[in-house]
Amino acid sequence: MDLARSRCYLEYRPARVRCPEHGVLVERVPWARHRSRFTRDFENWVACLAVRCCMSAVARIARVEWHSVGGICRRVCDEIEAQRGVARFDGLRRIGIDETSYKKGHRYLTVVVDHDRGCLVWAHEGYGKEVLNLFLDELTREQGRAIEVVTADGARWIKALVRRRCPNARWVMDPFHVVGWMNDALDEVRRDEWQVAKAAAKAASPTDSASLGFTRLTNTRPNP
Repeated sequence: MDLARSRCYLEYRPARVRCPEHGVLVERVPWARHRSRFTRDFENWVACLAVRCCMSAVARIARVEWHSVGGICRRVCDEIEAQRGVARFDGLRRIGIDETSYKKGHRYLTVVVDHDRGCLVWAHEGYGKEVLNLFLDELTREQGRAIEVVTADGARWIKALVRRRCPNARWVMDPFHVVGWMNDALDEVRRDEWQVAKAAAKAASPTDSASLGFTRLTNTRPNP
């Protein structure tokens, strides 16, 4: 990390050994995580920024490549899980599944959140059965059976897939889609009622030919 206004660089050449069974191995150092080019404090700072900023902003502030930010976050997260002794999917009870678009709507991500902890637990590029199965494949049998509630949109394939892989889960529609469906239904009723009212008003107006002719004659009579 920088020291006040000064940039700080730590240079060290770690010892390397070649093992006939495991290949080239590099010694561990106390100030950095294994296989990392950055110090531990620097990675902790970058991971803290990543919780509050987008990846491009973190890369600009920390002066690293954007793909390095993802590797840093992965190492920090793995270490935290190892210290806690709890895996990322342990304790999942109520989860939410959704698909979101990025890159101006041309690409999609499938995300899974933990409602109890209020955090993201899994994400993968793409959408559909194949992508969601990747998440379900990472769950152990016990973890899958421990899930009690799954919220998602009304896609039937999600419901069928979760029912098969998480047999004890109760299916719940998420509020975002429920409100959206209600608004669509109200809009459809509004359009139907407008058409009915418009037709009734048209039927009640004097539009027959006789009345039109009378109106035309009365309007064209010369003044005395």
